Amino acid sequence: MSSKPKDQTRPLILDFGSAISRIGWAGDDFPDIIAPSVYVDISDYIFTSDIIEGLEELFLKESPITHLVGHQALKYQNILRIHEFKKENNFNILLKFFLHYYQELKIDEQYQFRQPLIILTPFFISDLEKSKLQELFLNSLNFPSLLFLHESQAILSTLQKSSGVVVNMGESTTYISTIFHGFTNIMARDVFPISGKQLTDYFLNLILTRIGTKKSIYIDNSIAKEIKEKLSLCLLDPKEEQKRVKEGLTKYDRIIDLPDGSNLKLNLERFLLTEPLFNPRLAHVDYIGLAEAVSKVIKTWERENWEELIPNIILSGGGSLIPGLDKRLEFELQAFFSEKLKNKIKVIAASGRDNMGWIGASILYSKEKLNKGWVENPNLK
Repeated sequence: MSSKPKDQTRPLILDFGSAISRIGWAGDDFPDIIAPSVYVDISDYIFTSDIIEGLEELFLKESPITHLVGHQALKYQNILRIHEFKKENNFNILLKFFLHYYQELKIDEQYQFRQPLIILTPFFISDLEKSKLQELFLNSLNFPSLLFLHESQAILSTLQKSSGVVVNMGESTTYISTIFHGFTNIMARDVFPISGKQLTDYFLNLILTRIGTKKSIYIDNSIAKEIKEKLSLCLLDPKEEQKRVKEGLTKYDRIIDLPDGSNLKLNLERFLLTEPLFNPRLAHVDYIGLAEAVSKVIKTWERENWEELIPNIILSGGGSLIPGLDKRLEFELQAFFSEKLKNKIKVIAASGRDNMGWIGASILYSKEKLNKGWVENPNLK
């Protein structure tokens, strides 16, 4: 980040995701801050029995701090309950989170709270949530202006496209959105019910079901999530590979060392965990699979528009980093289109897609494409 004063009045791009938040300067290649969207209440201990003597001394009793956010919060995840402020719509904590990381930008005092703000939003953000964000940043913190930017528009801009289908996969939400020649269609979108959290739960259940009572191990959702993010796979023919594993194939074998000193052998769980994306009923969710959901969104448009959309199906978000997911989705989509269109289907899994929305917003700013839609601070007029 440049220390020149003129750079410190550039807009800041804010992406408050359900799992990860990103903050940085418009025009830069990458956000300055990438932090977990979590907090802890320093009095909210996991254990409800008597607190171990001295444990409470981990915090300064005279400190006015009642909550810790982001990376600081995670340091106490084995002692205090971790909360997700985005999921809870906790705007008081969002404010504390923002102020904590805003200070890490080391902005000169005379330029603090002088930046316009670009806030990335999914299509399903409510007017109430927008109003609360305006109240927080314009009234409480007195920033000069803000712009709500549709995340799908930003994502398409990273690939220099004006038409496409965005499949954004996060920890708490997966959504499908379309833009055609810069225009949106409120009917051509969907919130898909399987996201990172559901896959973690399903993965953990696969492990515990296989182990049963044969082995005593300690594994919770946070450990399962970490393993999932490192080892998950998506295969074209999981049934055939499952059969081969049972016949002795060791290609997928991995040994995981767990915090309690035990170890865990994984094989077919690595690729079975992604199957709820294509059959949500596996995770006890009554819904169509991802490929059918994407096809239905595309078919909401006029038939003559399909040929421009199907070669531009873009995976984004941290949940889309699963190796092989693009090829599997591409393969599954073929069942929903004619022979003429099958060969034109293309699922794009670009590198850096976990930060694609933020990067796209920065690109749009650099190209001077964000001149409309700003909300000005009425107190500064």
